[in-house]
Amino acid sequence: MARHHYEDAPEYDAEGYTVAGWDGIAFHVVGWETEPDEETEWSGYENRTGRLVVVMVGDDRTHRVDPDDVTPLSREEYCAECGQVGCGHSLTAGVA
Repeated sequence: MARHHYEDAPEYDAEGYTVAGWDGIAFHVVGWETEPDEETEWSGYENRTGRLVVVMVGDDRTHRVDPDDVTPLSREEYCAECGQVGCGHSLTAGVA
């Protein structure tokens, strides 16, 4: 699996996101995807591709998505344990 290069995306500061095409699953935005160009070797800089690198909650595999396909979620809208939107497991865990 190829490693996706990225830089921070502080403008994506929601607790989680949904991504079009992956209904019912919450994601975290890792950052803006970047790619090296012909000058990267000596400059050290990479260029943004216009896509975001995201990871499913509870997973470590990254995905590249269009920024128009992400929608913010509040922390209460998804489960931090399994990443399912609407699952209340992590909100009720430990409640007697």
